[in-house]
Amino acid sequence: METKVSVEFSGDTAVMLYPRGDSTMTSKSAVPRGTFPFLLAYGLMEHMGRWARATGKDSVRFTVLASANETSSGYIRKRGGDTLVFMLDEGQLAGEGPFTFRLDRQGHLTSLTGKGSTLQIEVQRVASVPMAQATQSFANRPLGSLSPRDTARATVGGAEVSIDYSRPSRRGRDIFGALEPFNKVWRTGANAATQFTTPVDLVIAGAAVPAGKYTLWTLPTATGWKLIINKQTGQWGTEYHAEQDLVRVDAKVETLAAPVEQFTIAFEPAAAPTAITFTWDKTRYSVPVAKK
Repeated sequence: METKVSVEFSGDTAVMLYPRGDSTMTSKSAVPRGTFPFLLAYGLMEHMGRWARATGKDSVRFTVLASANETSSGYIRKRGGDTLVFMLDEGQLAGEGPFTFRLDRQGHLTSLTGKGSTLQIEVQRVASVPMAQATQSFANRPLGSLSPRDTARATVGGAEVSIDYSRPSRRGRDIFGALEPFNKVWRTGANAATQFTTPVDLVIAGAAVPAGKYTLWTLPTATGWKLIINKQTGQWGTEYHAEQDLVRVDAKVETLAAPVEQFTIAFEPAAAPTAITFTWDKTRYSVPVAKK
């Protein structure tokens, strides 16, 4: 379904018109002068690259309007020749990137790569799209998210506890210590932050977790793993704030003989759960769980 959104910038104000049901909503927000509208659209990135190159500087910072009332900021840096690097590092979209792209002398985007970022995309400018070939390449491929959303549920102490998360696939990649490096907090899934909800007080790996909603994060290291229970909720999976941590607990880690293709969170055993397990590639880590 097509959706049309318009944004008008006037001085330090942005007015956005966007559909909601059968109505059109209007939002007005204060933004720094020079703010760009933003979606991950290559025409917009091309325009921002032209602007950055025209400043004559090796590195410039920018602000984008990410939603009706949220801004994010980042930088575009020269990497030599006609190559530029785009990265969002503050605000709602922090963590999107880096994207490395090239502009020709006329300011046309000729190629872009997201390799090494959370969006593994490769873009090439072509004279025309070979539709017959493209149709065949997608004929046996499902459309939609590569990391579908799922929910793990269990009854603990007579109450339903749930974990809502996205399930990335391995797709031939080495995961922990490579794609997800050691000593760096991982979102425990993909896309939006993994949400944990409990209507009862719990004890997880010896730590008290009051009834409520949380997000789950993982800190993998070469010498031991920790599960992080964080009090912030509703954020994107790159927006982690350590000051919001409720607790960090040690996880038991096992190495599997065969790799698991899709990341899976489960309560085990299913009938009377005593542990939460996280399994992907050749790694399985777990924490005990019980009603307080």
